[in-house]
Amino acid sequence: MRGDAGSSAIELVLLTPLLLALVFALIQTALVWNARHTVGAAAQQGARLARTATALAPAAFTVTDVGPATEVPGAGNGSPDERTRQSTLRYLQQTGGRALADPTVTVRRDGQYVTVTVSGTTVGVLPGLTVRVTGSSRTPVEGFRP
Repeated sequence: MRGDAGSSAIELVLLTPLLLALVFALIQTALVWNARHTVGAAAQQGARLARTATALAPAAFTVTDVGPATEVPGAGNGSPDERTRQSTLRYLQQTGGRALADPTVTVRRDGQYVTVTVSGTTVGVLPGLTVRVTGSSRTPVEGFRP
């Protein structure tokens, strides 16, 4: 019986780092999953905005009988794609908070389709344990087609 003295302390010392590593791995996996879901939702939101951006672009201007078209206040500045990009970044910050570092949004139009791609880097539990995540959504552009 004397040979077993202190064995539980040694087992605890050997198993504790493994258990902590397992807990950190689970937390990191949850952060990556959440980030993937967030960039996917942001890409879908951006695609919803981009598909109507050009169809609604003429509605952002009003024509008067006196002069040329003038921009409606609050309609947003810049190209429709830039407004979509900025709006998608705001949506990403509202839903993802600080869980995603260095977010980027790209809007690409090819013919009658628009693709919005959102990417960023997840927050790591330990320094150096970050993962780059990307989400993309492709949808047809709305507009009048005779």
